[in-house]
Amino acid sequence: MPKSYQTLNPFVYKVNRPLGEDEIRDHLPQKEPSRSAPWNQLTVIRMNSTFLECVDKMHGGRGTMAAFAIASAPLVFLLIKATIWFVSIALNASMEVFVDKILPSIVWFFIILPFLALYIFVLRLEFFRYTHYPTRFNRKTRMVHVFRHNGKVLSVPWDKVYFTLAYCVAGYWEVVGHILSEDGKTVLDTFSLSTRSLRDDWNPKTTLYQQWEFVRRYMENGPQELYRDIPVVFPIDKKRESFTLGAKRFFANFAHWPLAMIIFSPALLLGSIGRWIALRTCKIPRWPDEVEAECQIEPGDPYIREEKP
Repeated sequence: MPKSYQTLNPFVYKVNRPLGEDEIRDHLPQKEPSRSAPWNQLTVIRMNSTFLECVDKMHGGRGTMAAFAIASAPLVFLLIKATIWFVSIALNASMEVFVDKILPSIVWFFIILPFLALYIFVLRLEFFRYTHYPTRFNRKTRMVHVFRHNGKVLSVPWDKVYFTLAYCVAGYWEVVGHILSEDGKTVLDTFSLSTRSLRDDWNPKTTLYQQWEFVRRYMENGPQELYRDIPVVFPIDKKRESFTLGAKRFFANFAHWPLAMIIFSPALLLGSIGRWIALRTCKIPRWPDEVEAECQIEPGDPYIREEKP
């Protein structure tokens, strides 16, 4: 199993490093068709003859960490309340009482400190960020625009990106795009496409190949072959998704396991609620004016695929 180069933060990659052997082996050249048929994997926000815009890889699972935070909130409240109570007693207690009763409580408190740190980390992952982090592929200018987690935009020529398969975390793989230095061997920056997938021992990484081929074929051949193969687009351009849409997307993670969906429906409902609450605290991403100016849609474009196709 290749070592993950991704940190705990799902938006941060290790850079200023040489390409790994597995990344060289799994290189995905833009001009070579994939071994799988194209499929969008429920990632499209907008598509037309000028550009394709997709969600980020975390979009489908948004709400999972928020649900954890909501479910854990009563426990966190009790821990804070207990800590205040312990401190107030300790300030007025004798040494004997402190050693017998207060000190064990302090030790116990420091044991749960990692949990509190995890709780804060989870809040930072899903609350007060952006509702999504879109990637826009402009086939007219042959540019890729990536909306980063800090609100900045990475713009890079499509033909200059080194695409490859990469191990992510917990058995998941993804398609990443590396920006390399002039030597063609050193990774200067990295972004990912819109899908993560568990490895399939019988047909490894097929889902990733399908999503890669969808993007690759759009950029190399245009939207003509892909236009009618997009059953769903996400109407989240310049606005937040509704609770219903978010719940449908969250439940869709279990679309291939209907029995599991029924069994875990209470947890999925909690996740949908967490998703809705978290996204209400997030900012809506806005492309810079220069990116929008480059992405003007031609009047009468027959391949517009948006909220109202």
